[in-house]
Amino acid sequence: MNRARQDHEMFIWTPLIGFDKEREDKGVADYYSTIGFQPDGISLFLFCPDIVHHHEGMERERILPPDNCNYYGNVRNEIRDIQQWTNFELKELVAGLEDRGAETYMGIMGVYVDNDPRHPSHYNTGHREWLSDHKELMGVWTNGTASLNVLKRFKDGTYYEDFFLAKLQQALKDYGFSGLHVADNFCPPGSGGSAKNGDYSDDMIDQFTAYTGISLPEEICAPVDDRDRDGIKKRGTYIWNRYKQEWLEFLTWRWAAFWEKICRGLHEDGKKVIVNNAWCSEPFEAIYRYGIDYKKLYEAGVDYIAAESVATSVHMAREIGPFRLYNYMTMPSFMKAYVPEGKLICLNGVKDSTEEWSTVGHFASSVEREIYSLTHYFVHTRDGLRRSMDGFLVCLGDGLTREEWDWLRERWEIGFAELPQNVLTPTFIWSDHAFHKLLPDYIATKRWSMHKTIYEFAKAGGQIGAVARIEELDIVSGPIFIPNIDLMSEAEIETISTYDRGPIICTSLADRRFRMPGSLVPDISFQDPLADFKMNIFGYRMDYIDYADITASLGEDDGSPDVAGEPRYAEDPGIWRMDLVYRKASTGFVKACGKLLRSAYASKLTADIEHPLLPMRMGDGRIRLLIGNDNRLQYRLPVVRTKRAVKRVVSKSKFPALPSKLVDTEGRTIIPRSDGSHESIRSGGFIAKIPPGGMTIFDVTLDDA
Repeated sequence: MNRARQDHEMFIWTPLIGFDKEREDKGVADYYSTIGFQPDGISLFLFCPDIVHHHEGMERERILPPDNCNYYGNVRNEIRDIQQWTNFELKELVAGLEDRGAETYMGIMGVYVDNDPRHPSHYNTGHREWLSDHKELMGVWTNGTASLNVLKRFKDGTYYEDFFLAKLQQALKDYGFSGLHVADNFCPPGSGGSAKNGDYSDDMIDQFTAYTGISLPEEICAPVDDRDRDGIKKRGTYIWNRYKQEWLEFLTWRWAAFWEKICRGLHEDGKKVIVNNAWCSEPFEAIYRYGIDYKKLYEAGVDYIAAESVATSVHMAREIGPFRLYNYMTMPSFMKAYVPEGKLICLNGVKDSTEEWSTVGHFASSVEREIYSLTHYFVHTRDGLRRSMDGFLVCLGDGLTREEWDWLRERWEIGFAELPQNVLTPTFIWSDHAFHKLLPDYIATKRWSMHKTIYEFAKAGGQIGAVARIEELDIVSGPIFIPNIDLMSEAEIETISTYDRGPIICTSLADRRFRMPGSLVPDISFQDPLADFKMNIFGYRMDYIDYADITASLGEDDGSPDVAGEPRYAEDPGIWRMDLVYRKASTGFVKACGKLLRSAYASKLTADIEHPLLPMRMGDGRIRLLIGNDNRLQYRLPVVRTKRAVKRVVSKSKFPALPSKLVDTEGRTIIPRSDGSHESIRSGGFIAKIPPGGMTIFDVTLDDA
């Protein structure tokens, strides 16, 4: 790790077009001068896996195909045209970066470009793709897309992974890379390769039945040609409807087995492995949608998982489904709660010249909010609070100007500047037992997951800024939140019932008739009055609650439909940008739940519920407030209220530059001094200004009197 940054790591993911092969040093010095900092690692995005498949040593110089020289072989970025690199020049570039102190990673995907309908302009890749001669390794996705399925076997029955590992070990050694970084198709599976729409070819069904021991009917297990899409789809529908859980368990095992073999071989060579997470999915969604279990990947030896926390760029690129900001921002907390010891870096989506989007250029306030959000979610450990993520992976690192890098560095420095003493929202309590119980329950009912509950309530004003595993409950103080408490074990529920260091808020299915053991009874409890499939929420040690105020929204609804028919057979979305299918909850119920969580904040500072608020206390007593703006078109001017005297309000973010204005108890404006301080008078709060779609960070010092 870079010694200047002891609590986080910084990586860059960039194609070769970010460098200049015509320079003696291949453009390394210029690149470092432009980025302005020392990264811990650089993943050279070579894209096409034929850099491995076609590797035959370094005895002779050969020209690399265009789709190794730039993402999809695209002809230019904002700075230069694509250059024709050779294997010798790539080795020189790797050596130059390694000499600068950055670990270098070979970054690849398993996309089959010559048959990719999403990129018709890229049919001519400049070389015959290796996969064209090994069609048996094609993923037979039922939605018709085609790409590499790394879990399959060659015609002779040998596994692709054995061939790949041997070639990969030689390629990494010959080029001098520190490790491997993979994305689409190597992990996660191809965009068409969800568990539901996945590969139900003869090969995969043979592996499935061998692993599970399940005997399928003759008409299902009889051979089907890979080109027989109707036959494959019929087989997939049968298995998904009858053996969904077994199919998912098989896939999680199979992915873990693949990565255990790859990681063991690379670790023997002193190499590391970075794997992107499953199409922007938190742990439960990753298992259900893609058959990928993050804990099993870490146990297999994966060194880093790169969370695709890129809500802004995904939504900007193609507006399919809702803007999943809260979903993606809370995703790393769930991943870290599930595997606290696993290294987790978050994609910082800033620009992609091939996919033609730029968050820093076209929606800077939103990507700034992502940076501040991702650096301010925390996990409780025996050594104190830690961030839910271990650093950033810039995506992508070519085509950025020096000014854009400066802009990013300023925001990273703000986000990573200091850790709070404690977070003043409720702490989400994670349970592995509840997590694993959720899968069969969700399959049968489509109930809300813990993650769905957290991000929907956050959108309604009740953000959760910290997480702790149930085993660490004894180090937690303040309010706690346990969604789906009915899925916890009896012993875990008993532990929760004895918690006496703050309010307890829980959700459960109404028909489970959950009751806390012992004498503890809720001070507030209500269920969704409109939903057919009802959730309960209840709060303990909250006798200060104004029930009428909290529940005033009950009865409101947007008229959206519930899941039709038998939930088990509800049609799962075929596009990863779409949310999972969940049972309907009325808008009024969700709003009341958000308000109940907000009422439990252990903070002297409040704001209207429609303004996203994340409070935390710093080591010297300052209250740090992260205030977001969900309106992407207009500024917002929330009034932050307090019954204490405000001594100082300082904007820690780059906006606003002017000192905040206080308001007195009558709502009149008080002009501050130029340094942001005020006369110590009894005030009603201060006026914040939040950019469209963005976030502002305020540090507030209150008078102790």
